[in-house]
Amino acid sequence: MTSAAVTILVGTTKGAFLIEGGRERSGWKVTGPHCDGWPINHVVGDAETGLIWAGGGGDWHGAGIWRSEDSGATWKLTRLTTGKMDEWASRDPAFAKMIGWSGASLPFEDSFSQIWSLCRAHGDLYAGAKPANLLRSKDNCKSRSNNPSQKRPICLVAPD
Repeated sequence: MTSAAVTILVGTTKGAFLIEGGRERSGWKVTGPHCDGWPINHVVGDAETGLIWAGGGGDWHGAGIWRSEDSGATWKLTRLTTGKMDEWASRDPAFAKMIGWSGASLPFEDSFSQIWSLCRAHGDLYAGAKPANLLRSKDNCKSRSNNPSQKRPICLVAPD
């Protein structure tokens, strides 16, 4: 996302796409799909820093938030919940190896299935989940953890 360009951030069932064009709204270029083909429900960006976040997931993947620190050139995933693929991988070592599954525990286990909306405000990233949960990241979604004092997960907390 450069200041001389207009970038439209698009979430689809096949991943995130970035559509860039000049200020004159011509010469459009599409990149994507990003986010390894995960279903993406919402994409937001910060034009000042070039950071982009994409939230999504579903029954297969579980929920996650993707982050790009280089205007969409590369993406990193913060997985938040488990999905059916984790269940399959736990029972099938060949499948687990094929998808690079590690079996690491996820902070919210299976408490929600998707990230539906994202908002950057006051230095924090907020994420709305399905079923209804509100999460907050103080570190641009670089870390993942649960607030154990809450009965339901509502907050991603700051890193170490």
